[in-house]
Amino acid sequence: RERVCMKIPLMSWCGLTRFDPTKIVSMDPWGHKIVDAFGDNLRDGLDVRPTIGVTKAHIQMLELVEAMEKGRLEPDNKLLMPDGSVVVTKAAIEHVWHLPGVAARFNISEASLRRNMFEQTGGMFPELITRSDINVFLPPIGGQTGYIFGPPEH
Repeated sequence: RERVCMKIPLMSWCGLTRFDPTKIVSMDPWGHKIVDAFGDNLRDGLDVRPTIGVTKAHIQMLELVEAMEKGRLEPDNKLLMPDGSVVVTKAAIEHVWHLPGVAARFNISEASLRRNMFEQTGGMFPELITRSDINVFLPPIGGQTGYIFGPPEH
């Protein structure tokens, strides 16, 4: 079985020579590669869980079926199949907020962000106030799904 490869983080998120953590603050760019990125932490017993699931999928797009019927597209049996389905790489992404980075984006203090999040959630997450050593938050909101057409490493 072929391993799905995604080169994340991408160079566009990086500085000239290294990853720039201020470029992305609302997802974990290593969420699909926890063993590679956090292997030492996992061996030390830290509970690190994936926040991005990646798989191959086939999706139906009626617009492509219509384009094939009208002769505008021809199936290549690699990405576009004769039945009109498209082979994609599907990424299910859960939000992971880096609180210092989110606060900086809003131009507010991290303490103010934490206090407001605590209050606006009805006190549901007291750790926002009591655990300032934890600088990531997994909000209880729906994630998103991305579909990548073609080789995901590009």
